[in-house]
Amino acid sequence: MTSGIPRKIGFYALQAEGMRKVAVYHWTDEGIALEILDERWERMAREYYSEGILLHRIGAMVTAEHPDLFMEALTEPRNMTYYDFRPEP
Repeated sequence: MTSGIPRKIGFYALQAEGMRKVAVYHWTDEGIALEILDERWERMAREYYSEGILLHRIGAMVTAEHPDLFMEALTEPRNMTYYDFRPEP
């Protein structure tokens, strides 16, 4: 972790059997890498990666081009019911 920000975050989606990890964002020395685990969720995972996610703390969309802000945004609490972002070991 850098300044308390996780280096690996799982993207979980609601499936018939419950929440299941469908992608993983890895923060490496080269930047953010995206690993797709379920192709049904690939488009959404890639959209967050390239188009960004709202970082409420600064009130702006951030993309994987800014790894620290992107990973921080993924960890912000959100009111989502069918998907979630969770820090991974």
